[in-house]
Amino acid sequence: MKLSEFKTINTIIERDSKDTTYKFALLRSVIEIIQEYSHLRKEHEDKIIFPLGLLIEKWLLYYYPIISSRIFLPQKNGETSELTPGNKIKFRKQFKTITDFYSDKGGFSVFYRDYKSGSISDEIKPTFIKLLKTLRETITKMPMKYLGNSVFNENYSVFQFNQDHKRIGTVGNQEIDPEFLINSFGSFSFGKQLFTVLEYLGSFIIGVDSILFKWSEFTAKADRSGKLSVEKVFSYLQEYPQTERDVAFARNVYKNLLDNNKHIECVWSDEPIGQIQIMNIDHMIPFAVWRNNDLWNLLPTHKDINLKKRDKIPSSDLLDKRKKAIFFYWEKLKEHYEEMFEKEIRLSLLDRSITTVHWQKDCFHQLKNKCKYLINIRGLEEWNI
Repeated sequence: MKLSEFKTINTIIERDSKDTTYKFALLRSVIEIIQEYSHLRKEHEDKIIFPLGLLIEKWLLYYYPIISSRIFLPQKNGETSELTPGNKIKFRKQFKTITDFYSDKGGFSVFYRDYKSGSISDEIKPTFIKLLKTLRETITKMPMKYLGNSVFNENYSVFQFNQDHKRIGTVGNQEIDPEFLINSFGSFSFGKQLFTVLEYLGSFIIGVDSILFKWSEFTAKADRSGKLSVEKVFSYLQEYPQTERDVAFARNVYKNLLDNNKHIECVWSDEPIGQIQIMNIDHMIPFAVWRNNDLWNLLPTHKDINLKKRDKIPSSDLLDKRKKAIFFYWEKLKEHYEEMFEKEIRLSLLDRSITTVHWQKDCFHQLKNKCKYLINIRGLEEWNI
């Protein structure tokens, strides 16, 4: 890694001009994509390439709590709730239509569930498509274009937009879900050196002392009402949709196994679990580390074992020892919720259909890679039973 890449990031955060929060959102989303979707990256010469739809999805998650807030949270200098559309962030009006639609239906979490399952209501689907297009245009023509000007004094100097996207017309019966975004909105690229820096240090850059803090600080200063504190805005930026329903789905599968077989085995210790009261649902990759409630990541453990694991990352040796149990539970989850399971594991661990004979082996390989990354690069604690 070259020292110049560290200096570039620091200069961008400190000195790049900021009229909106877009640059914070772009940097945050790129870092999280590197951490969560490295299996979707492609390499060409000295460039790393990712689907642009991943950026759009991240912006949906970042800005939903901000747009839906009862307190107006300005994301542009001088932006207030009374101003004309031209003085607001470009996508606020379309996004507000979406958040208003879900306000009496369960809010953020229900919106996220509908989006992930491809069941956005036909009533708002046209507006949602317009919002996705507006987000793409905003990302590619604003922060992506100007980020790095303080260092390089030229446009698209850090991130480049590859115009290889499909023309999105009338969607009709098309499911609007994560896979649709990945396949339909083109790609973006950046240098391998920057990728390495963000891969190793992204968690520090995105933390309290940098992107999230400065985003919060910007919003609080842009607020003319004087009612917003940095801490209040920071709480909105850390809000995430609740997906306990997915945990309930997994629990239901294991409860049925328990009812039929009288006992099941702890995925980590092989210890018998004979009562539902002593069974916990463990996130193989902890939710605190990667906010992932996909079915493949939710496996049954004895509650005492789960207390010992907590937020630790299973070692490669442990995963190898428990591979047979992991495969068994993956099969059971797939039997009960086939479409949901396949869609989630394909996006999280693979880049293609899992109908091949060796899908378990391929998924397991990617699982081990993610765990190695979290242990060896991000420095999280390794766990062996």
